[in-house]
Amino acid sequence: MYLIDDIDEPDFLVLKAADRFRCILHSGEITLTDGTTMVLVIFVVRRASSGLFDMFIVNKFFRQNQTTNHTLMCKKDIPADGIELAVSTTSSTFGLGLKLKGGTDIQWDELDLRKASGREEQIQRIKRWGKLRNIRAGDSNA
Repeated sequence: MYLIDDIDEPDFLVLKAADRFRCILHSGEITLTDGTTMVLVIFVVRRASSGLFDMFIVNKFFRQNQTTNHTLMCKKDIPADGIELAVSTTSSTFGLGLKLKGGTDIQWDELDLRKASGREEQIQRIKRWGKLRNIRAGDSNA
C-alpha cells in the first residue's frame, strides 16, 4: 500500500497494492481576501478490487496567525463512464465558488497518471511533479 501523508490524516487516503492514481489536481497557493493561503488538491484513485473510482478532496488553509486547518471530502464508487464528469464538475465547482467569493481563479495543475505502468512509476512521477511533500510507500503486498 502507499499513501499521501501530506494531509495530517494518515488513514484518509490509502491505496492497496493494486490500486492506482488516475490523476491528481493541485490548485497551487491561493490567497483569500482575509490573507489566508489555501491549497486544494483532488486525488482520483482507481480501485483494483471493483474497477470503480474514488475521489478525495483536501482543502488546506494556512492562516496569517500561523495556524492551519483542513477539510477532507470524498466521493466513492464512481463508475468509469462517469469519472471525467465527476472530476470536471468538482474542479469547476470549487473554482466557481472561489471566483464568486473573491475573484480568485484556480489554475489547476493536473498530473495525469493513467499511463504510468505501475506503482513505482506513479510514486516517482508524483515526486518529480513536486506538488506534494510527504509521500510514503508501505509494503506493496498489503
